[in-house]
Amino acid sequence: MTTTPTRSRTRTPRTFALALAAGALVVGTSACTGGDAEADSTTGSTQAPDPVATSMPGSDEATSTAAADDPLGGTRQVDLQTYGGEWVTTTAEGGVTTVADPAEAGGVPTTWVFQPTGTTFQVRTTATTDGQPSCLSLPGDDVVTVAPCDPAAPDQQLDVATLDQPDQVNISSAAGVVVADQEGGLALDADPSSPASVFTLVDRGAAEG
Repeated sequence: MTTTPTRSRTRTPRTFALALAAGALVVGTSACTGGDAEADSTTGSTQAPDPVATSMPGSDEATSTAAADDPLGGTRQVDLQTYGGEWVTTTAEGGVTTVADPAEAGGVPTTWVFQPTGTTFQVRTTATTDGQPSCLSLPGDDVVTVAPCDPAAPDQQLDVATLDQPDQVNISSAAGVVVADQEGGLALDADPSSPASVFTLVDRGAAEG
């Protein structure tokens, strides 16, 4: 595959703290009637059962479910939507660009998988070339492109920072922050505060494999 690079500018990531909502603990109450309150309290009162532990956030089951649904957990495929409402996709020539409508991608899948690799991520396209997957690559020189996935390639080890919404992220490396170019496609920028660096992850179901 011949990779067609997309010209770019440069940036750095932002982080924010995600807040987890705690579940409500329901406690049953009972009422006593009649003259012997003590007897009623031991024989006639009814107490609601304890809530199921696995329904609480932080339980093993809840944690497992959250991990399975995490768009950054490597198990979901997502579309990358730019701040301006366009969609990030690969090209038939092996590059990467943006389109106004996924239907304009010419049959090339527009979905991506964020695969954790320790403290960084590989961002893999679900489109393949000769059966081989490609990953988003920032090799330097203001280039944003895709290349055959290689866990050892430093240009594919990307920082992904969540923003004000859990499904919004910045994507960056030492080469800069990925932004949507006003002229189409992707670029790099040194300014991490630009809205052009915001990408929304739109869930498209479980990742294959």
